[in-house]
Amino acid sequence: RWSGNSLWCFDDLFAISSNLAAKFNKIITELSVHFKSTVYWWEIGDHLKPAQEIDTIPENTDFVVVGAGYAGLSAALTVARQGKSVVVLDGGMPGFGASTRNGGICSGQLRPSLSTLRKKLGTIVANNIYSEGVDARYDLVKFCEDEKIDCQLQMTGRFTGAMSQSDFEMQCREVEKLNEITGHKAYMVTKNEQRNEINTNLFFGGMVREEIGGFHPGKFFAGLLRAAERAGVLVSFNNKVLEILEGKAGVKSVITSMGKITAGKVIIATNAYTGQKYNFTKFLRQRLVPAQSCIIVTEKLGIDTVKRFMPKLRMYGNTENLYSYFRPTPDRDRILLGSRSFDRREPSQRSVVYLKKKLTKIFPELGSCKVDYCWLGNVAFTKSQLPTVFENNNIYYAAGFAGSGTVWARWLGKKAAEMALGISNKPSVFFGSPPAKLPFYDGNPWFLPTLNKYYSFKDWLKSHQS
Repeated sequence: RWSGNSLWCFDDLFAISSNLAAKFNKIITELSVHFKSTVYWWEIGDHLKPAQEIDTIPENTDFVVVGAGYAGLSAALTVARQGKSVVVLDGGMPGFGASTRNGGICSGQLRPSLSTLRKKLGTIVANNIYSEGVDARYDLVKFCEDEKIDCQLQMTGRFTGAMSQSDFEMQCREVEKLNEITGHKAYMVTKNEQRNEINTNLFFGGMVREEIGGFHPGKFFAGLLRAAERAGVLVSFNNKVLEILEGKAGVKSVITSMGKITAGKVIIATNAYTGQKYNFTKFLRQRLVPAQSCIIVTEKLGIDTVKRFMPKLRMYGNTENLYSYFRPTPDRDRILLGSRSFDRREPSQRSVVYLKKKLTKIFPELGSCKVDYCWLGNVAFTKSQLPTVFENNNIYYAAGFAGSGTVWARWLGKKAAEMALGISNKPSVFFGSPPAKLPFYDGNPWFLPTLNKYYSFKDWLKSHQS
């Protein structure tokens, strides 16, 4: 039964909720004024472009590589330096997929922990998998030194914050196992000590891995592209591959929007941008799940401010199921944060608010700072959540880098080329049979929104149990 008093309360509550909605919309509007929906790394401009744009492609080549990102260019460079002719084909601009859309953390991280892999695959195989991560990181550093690529590679180490006491205890067990493998340098930081690492009360302590670092993805891509061009690699961009046909003696006819090119061997390095349109992509896309990541970069905060929040200027992450990663930008005057996305094509105000909320949960003082950049990018997973290198019908594939392509894409592109050339002294531990095909799946990850909600709920439960 409504009384006059009750009606007044209802009107008052309505007014309060309307006021809150107005304030929320004001925040959204202010954010939308300031953020650019372009990639922060693209500010280097023409350095990302190939030296020349070609109108025609040769009729024949020893190798065709499909995809001009880290993996494709690394494969092509490896082939060219063995004296073989190679043409790289890309349907858009080279590197404008995950290679220049990532956060620039060079971890070679694997989604399954070492403990999990030991239980599933046995200690020897698991140890070999994690040892290859050491090799890949070392090779990345050496490659940048040898090619004189100034990509602001900084081997700062990474701190991963524990979101609960049980997560911290799990990290303690993992550290012991990691340090059994040569090249890993991991140790724990307690909650009482963590302000030496990161100026927040959010975490229950965390793990430091000293062998991890970060770089400027755009500058690294530009350096890799220049190295490939100097080696004689021909890069044909805005040139879509429409079909790959089998010829005599295993020779392939690659049909593109610019015409046909015949190749002795083909390497596919499209990973999370494989697409759903063409028949030749079907074999790979049924085995890869592309997931979208969203990244924000703050306004300029200044080096002193960034260092106050991140005293050791490391790379950072957390133990949430919906993992967040964050870091100082290479110039160390802004903060970058990435996580899952609500959007499919363009970053929205909703994603900016969501990621800004994650940032201010870590650093409450950044509540009033503005977001200058927000963009989207795809990462790709196999069913095992491990990277893969394999051959099928004389076509070689490198894929499934699971969000750690800054290390794995270049390394496994190189390994795929070595296997195709027959010159590998030490094959990758990931080289083998094609990954398992996902049932009732053809490249459209229709199940991801539900999965993300499930993981979000698990993270919510964890935060309320701690």
